[in-house]
Formats: sequence, C-alpha cells, structure tokens
Amino acid sequence: MKSDYRPDIDGLRAIAVVAVILFHFEVPGFPGGFVGVDIFFVISGYLITRLLVAEGGELSLIEFYARRMRRILPAMLVTICFSLIAGWFLLPPGDYANLGRSAAYSTVGLGNYYFLWNTGYFDRESALLPLLHLWSLGVEEQFYLAWPVLLLAANRLARGRHLPVIALICAVALISFSIALHLVAIDPKQAFYLPFSRAWELALGGLLVFAAPLRRRGASEVFGLVGLCLVAASTIWLSPSQPFPGLSALFPVIGAVLLIWPRSQSMISALLASAPLRSTGKISYSLYLWHWPILVFFRHYTGTEMPTAAEASVLVAVAGLAAYFSWRFVEEPVRRPRAPPSRAFAAGVAAAATVCLSGNAIFEAGGFTSRIPKEAEAMRSLEVMWDWPCPQTVVIPELGSTFCAFGAPWGKARHHAVLWGDSHAEHLAPLFDAAGQHENTAFFLYRACPAAFGEGVHRDFPEHPDYQESCASSRKAVVHMLRQRKDIDLVVLSSAWTNLADTNVVADDGRQADRVLLLRDGLLSLVKEITARQRRIGIIGQVPVPGVDLTSCAAMRESGMLRRCSTDMDSEQILRRWSPVVTALESLADENGVFFVDPLKGMCPDRHCATYINGEFIYRDKAHLRRNLTPETDVGLARTIGLHHALAAADGRTRVSTANAMQPSTTSMRIEPATLCHATTAPDIASTSKIITCRSSARGLLFRKSSGGFRPTC
Repeated sequence: MKSDYRPDIDGLRAIAVVAVILFHFEVPGFPGGFVGVDIFFVISGYLITRLLVAEGGELSLIEFYARRMRRILPAMLVTICFSLIAGWFLLPPGDYANLGRSAAYSTVGLGNYYFLWNTGYFDRESALLPLLHLWSLGVEEQFYLAWPVLLLAANRLARGRHLPVIALICAVALISFSIALHLVAIDPKQAFYLPFSRAWELALGGLLVFAAPLRRRGASEVFGLVGLCLVAASTIWLSPSQPFPGLSALFPVIGAVLLIWPRSQSMISALLASAPLRSTGKISYSLYLWHWPILVFFRHYTGTEMPTAAEASVLVAVAGLAAYFSWRFVEEPVRRPRAPPSRAFAAGVAAAATVCLSGNAIFEAGGFTSRIPKEAEAMRSLEVMWDWPCPQTVVIPELGSTFCAFGAPWGKARHHAVLWGDSHAEHLAPLFDAAGQHENTAFFLYRACPAAFGEGVHRDFPEHPDYQESCASSRKAVVHMLRQRKDIDLVVLSSAWTNLADTNVVADDGRQADRVLLLRDGLLSLVKEITARQRRIGIIGQVPVPGVDLTSCAAMRESGMLRRCSTDMDSEQILRRWSPVVTALESLADENGVFFVDPLKGMCPDRHCATYINGEFIYRDKAHLRRNLTPETDVGLARTIGLHHALAAADGRTRVSTANAMQPSTTSMRIEPATLCHATTAPDIASTSKIITCRSSARGLLFRKSSGGFRPTC
C-alpha cells in the first residue's frame, strides 16, 4: 500500500478550513461553512487508516501515538498558551477561570466533553469561548486512541485479508451513523460533540483506503465534480438550525469521500492541487487553530460585537500570518523525527501535562480575582451575577416538591402567590422578594415552561424533542395545584414574551396564526382555567434587555481592562420589537380582569432604556437581569418596574384600573439612560374574526383588531 503524498488532499484541506473561517466570521452566503470540520474528519480517517494499513504489523502503538503527538500537540499547545496569556488581559475572572478549565480538558483530548458539559443556557455564549474549536480535536484524538487498536487487532485476526477489515469498518460506520441519527432526534447537543456520533465520518474516510482506484478519466471527472458540488452546496444551503450530524451530514461527507477517492489525474484533482490551495492546505491545521481565538478575543475587546468587513480582513490576515509561523517554526521542525518514539511520546505527555496543570491552576484560582478592583468583583463571572441565596423554602404537596419562597414569611403572610415562568421569572425573584416583604405577600417560584405553552399552543423546539410534552405536563400540574389550593390568591406569570414570539410558536391543531396572537391565546386559555374567586392573576411584561452582551463591557470598564465597547442599549429597536406583544398582553389584561405590569414604562422613561440604576449595571447577560444586585437596588428596581404598585392594587388597597396598575410608583431612584429612541409604529397582528379594542398607553394610540389586523384608529 503506497503512502505517496497527495497534493489534492492538501487542496481539500484548504477548502475545508476556508469554509470554517467564512462561517465563523459570518460572511454572508456560507451558513453551512461548519461542514469543513466534517471534511477534516473524512480526511483524517483516510490518512490514519492508510498509515496503519501501509505499515501493517510493523508499526507499534507507541510509535503511532508518538507520530500523532508530534503532529497535533505542539501547535495546539502553543495556541492554548497564547490564549491563556491573552485571557489575562481581556477576560474577567469567571471567564478566565473557565478558559483555564477548557484548556486543561483540551490538552488531554477531552475538549469536546468539556464543551458538551459547559455550553448551556446560563453559560457564556459558545461563540465567545476562545478554545471552543478544540472540540473537534478531542473527537479526533479519541478516535486515534481506539482506531489503531481496533484496526491492528482486526488485521492480525484476518491474517492480512482485507475483507474482514472492510466489514469491520462498515460495521463501525453503520453503528455510529445510527447513533448519530438517534442522538440528533433526542439530544442534538450530544450528537454534535460525542465521538460515537462522529466516528462514521472518520470510518468512511478509512474505507477509502480499500477502494479500487478510479482509473478511467471519465469516472474520475464525474466523481470529482459531484464531490465538489456536494461540498459547495453544503456550505451554501445547510445552516446551524438544521439537525446535525444527521442525514444532512451525508452531503459534505459523501462529497469529501468522492474527492478523496483514489483516482487517475482529473481536472478537479488538478484544481485541488493548484499552488494556492496546496499552500493553504499545508498550513490549514495551524490556520484552524489560530483563527478562532483571534476572532473571539477581538470580540471580547469590542464588547462581543462582530468585526466589520475591514476588521475581519485584518483579523484573517493576522491569523494567516500566525498560521504560517506556526507551521514553519513549530509544526514542521517537530514533525521530523529526531528521537526514539518512546522519548517523543514521553516528551509529548510532559508538555501536555504542564499546560494542563497551568490551565487547571487558573481555574482553581478563580481566574485570579486579584486582577480586578474590589468594586468589580460582583460582576466577575456569570455564576456570581446569578447567585442569589433563596430566603426560604416551602413544600407544595400537590406538586410533590420543595420550592424556593421569598417575600413575606410563608407561614405569616397575608397573601400567598406563585411566580410562574422560565428564567425570566427566576431573574425577577429578588425583586419580588423586596416587593413581597413590603406588601405582605409570600411567593414561591414555579420554574417551568412559559405559561402560554402546554394547552393548545406549543413551541417547536428541535433541540428538545420532548419539549411539548414537558410543557403540557408542567402546566397540568400547576393548574391542578391551583384548583386544590384556595389559599394561593395570586398568580403572576412572567416570561420572555417578546423573545418567544420570535421563536417557532405553533398551534396544537396546526392552524396558521400570528405567533403573538398564539401566545395571547395560550395565556388566555390558562387564565380561564385558573380564574377563581378572590384570586388575582397578573402578567409581567418582558424586562427590556440589550439583546447583546453588554455585561462584559461593563465588567471590564469597572476592572480597568482592555475594552472598546459601549454599555448603551438600542432602545429604539427594543421598543419597536416589544410593541406587538405589549399591545396583545394589554388587551388580554383589559378584557379578563388581569393586571399587567409593563416594565418598559419605568425602565425606559422618555424612551431611554436604563442599563445602570443607582450606579449599578443591572444586566447579567444579553437577556437577564443580575440577581446579585444590592438590596437597595433591588427595592428601587422593583418600584421602577411597578411591582409594589401592582401588588398593592391586587390587594385592593390601591384603587386603580388595570392600566394604572402598570404605572410605577414615584421613586427617587437614579436611572441612567442609554440611547434615545422614538415612538414605534402600530403592530400588525394576524387576522381573527373577533373584534378586540385595546389601548397602547406607551404610545398613546388606540388599536382596533379586526380581520385586517391591529390598526391605529386615531
């Protein structure tokens, strides 16, 4: 079996890495550029299997692993060290600690597991993790551990015959692809990161080693052209929203297989072997390593903003220069064997252990909080900003569990209430604690699906295939509880209503309707189910949130670290996007005796949305309030939103209309506005036969709902 150099494979590497870079830099027209990683997997499977088969039984495992270490570790460790140094100057302690831990995992080939376990809803946005791209190296390294053992053992048992080895590779590919299809359906995140659902891509590359070469020029041209078209189509037509690596992964993988298939010379082979592609392919590994942390650290510096076209061009050039130096002075010198395999293996283990321990030391030190002033420590990490010790707990037998309770003491409170919602109810808990103590009302938090879902309306959530059933179950449980518990005389519903309206909200019966109207219908059906004598129901509108991460900028400003960013919100966009949902919720409240609290009124005075109150930056991330604000700010923010006023109205001690219940109490809070915004236009909500009249007091316009949708009447 020959192991001759194939320049066309270097050209294919170039296409793969360019696709990944275009995707990461969000260049329009390449939403599927992430498939470059899958192309790399096929190439790796082919080259590693070819090496193992060519060497036969002469290649020891120590020698194989020593070669892999020389190929992978040096450039990767240099990139990780650079990231740890850059993180000292650009990352707050929490993010820096997480960078250290991800570095520790990545150096020992477990980066994919770290990012599987640490990229969730409440974690740092994945696109801002400097070593996220090392997940793919983790998959490859785990493949390298198992594949040679499996292949060499099969080769010995087969006594040099290829057919049993081919059957084994086919079985591995089939089992792995089946696992991928299964995981994509039940847990797409695991399917993306785990080696078991990616091994089929590497195995198909390995299978090519035993494929008969394409000797006829016509077949070579057709295979090459089809393969190139499949790869190109994948980068253009696939997108991250599609299940992957399921059936859609077949297109780039089969395309790569057709391009790698041994063949006689063809036009496609000549194209791939051309000097520009071949040269880019040679540095593709280092280019893959360097482009991502350079982009991510730039985004941290700019407050998470993506670079402009000019900035992106500079960053790509810098990544290319770094990749060339990495290839020229790190990759190439180390790959030339100068020491026995055992010594090279030991040196690789020692180097990886040193970087691993360094990264873990950063994690254990909490990211070195001594780097920042005391005033900034409250914003040092996402975990700290979400930390809020629950004041009390209460057992709700009807729900079969214990819940966090706050506000007035549960056993002594005049009123008992449930705050029902998702994380956007959870981030209001400290504010309801402050308001509840003042208004003698005790709350418990029912953290579940948004209350609009579960009966008649649901969200199509591919990442969580059982989401609809889960929402239906949680809704039934709390409705049953409320029917039993007459002492719970207040139900407050909170969620990210506007964000939900931007998702795929659908009716259970398949009818077509506007998503805002569907949310309204879902809430209306719930209100009718839980309405009872002496029970008030309230809806809290969505708190205005930036939509982009301003917290890093605010934290770094407090810390005096490198930043080029602003903490101002785009208030105009917020009020424009929030308008249809606010109008719909106001109409629901007016018609059904429900009180509605609109945080926009207090938090965006004179159409300026606040990001600081009493000198404290109030946001944890792009979508949530901080939960570790000072008690004084919690009290003031609760009053600013209008919670005190609404609870007093619900108690009957304040005679106000539903609309007035939305108005915040007068307060001496110092609100620091962001950017100026303007009045928004009337929303257009899908038609229905019912006539609804409602007033949007934030805009002073009267809307009438008819078959033509909401329209201003004056």
